[in-house]
Amino acid sequence: MENYGLNFQSLQNIKAIAQKDPKLALKKLTREFESLLWYEILKGLDNTTFKSGFFPESLEKKIFQDYLYQEVGRAVSGRPRGLGDYLYKNLIKSPYFKDKTQNSENFKKEG
Repeated sequence: MENYGLNFQSLQNIKAIAQKDPKLALKKLTREFESLLWYEILKGLDNTTFKSGFFPESLEKKIFQDYLYQEVGRAVSGRPRGLGDYLYKNLIKSPYFKDKTQNSENFKKEG
């Protein structure tokens, strides 16, 4: 499985891919979105749990949990019939995306 990250560099990579293959870039972008959504859901669920204070929360534990939620978000995203797949299938049909891909194909033919 590819490594989907929550960082600026991965978005720059998607932007570069979009110049060559807009459909692939859209697929990667919807997976990034799904990964980020799962990360935020898990982080939010953790914030809703009752903390007794018996075990102090250390910085190391918070960092570990943050990385854990990122990795779980990456692992869950990109599966068939997931939110990212649903978004991709619907966005690829949109007239806006079709216009953009036709314009990029015409530009490639002219160049």
